Amino acid sequence: MKAIDCLYHLLLVTGLRRGEAIGLRWEDVDLDSRGLFVVQQITEVNGRPVVGTPKTKRGVRLVPVDSETVALLCRHREGQQLERSACGPEWDDEGLVFTREDGSPLRPGYVTRHFEKLAQDAGLPPLRLHDLRHTNASLALQAGVDLKVVSERLGHSQLAVTADLYTHVHRGLGQDAADRIAAALSPASDPASEAGSETGPDAFPAASLPQTPRTMPVMPAEPSDQTQKSATPQS
Repeated sequence: MKAIDCLYHLLLVTGLRRGEAIGLRWEDVDLDSRGLFVVQQITEVNGRPVVGTPKTKRGVRLVPVDSETVALLCRHREGQQLERSACGPEWDDEGLVFTREDGSPLRPGYVTRHFEKLAQDAGLPPLRLHDLRHTNASLALQAGVDLKVVSERLGHSQLAVTADLYTHVHRGLGQDAADRIAAALSPASDPASEAGSETGPDAFPAASLPQTPRTMPVMPAEPSDQTQKSATPQS
């Protein structure tokens, strides 16, 4: 897998912003603990990459990753080390995870154009690089990941930002929640009760009804005056 393909994979599984992924350094990657520390980003000003802080205060964060992504990053690092050896002293050692052939930073604009060209060549509808971030968030919410966790992974400034951006997902989840609650509150299907709800001559077979003697009920005797006087009202 090419380095830029690994970059696209990371964008999809983490929801990082383009500049955050391009600005990721190996010192910010903890492969043993399976986590990425987002502390900087690389943007483009007048065609030149510029290092800066993340977009929001909550943009500085820890983003856990899965084991498959860790293995992919390990293979990518091995490939990068070979490129570094081949380049020799000309290697631009800035410690970045994703670089050009000489170790220099990738230009964000190039990454976007390259991705859009890949999507076009694959016959896909117009697809933006930033859509990988939206896809990550939508899949996480549909999988039942808590909204607060999704917001923290994305580095949004407020939880409300995440809720507003993914209202369409919330509506679907809300309907699913309503159906699940209704199912939990509904009584379990009981064949006996269903049979009892039937009407008609065969609904209650005579043999199943309790047989009681046809006798007149005995009425209780009226209390005497003495009994009424001694009775104490109950509160």
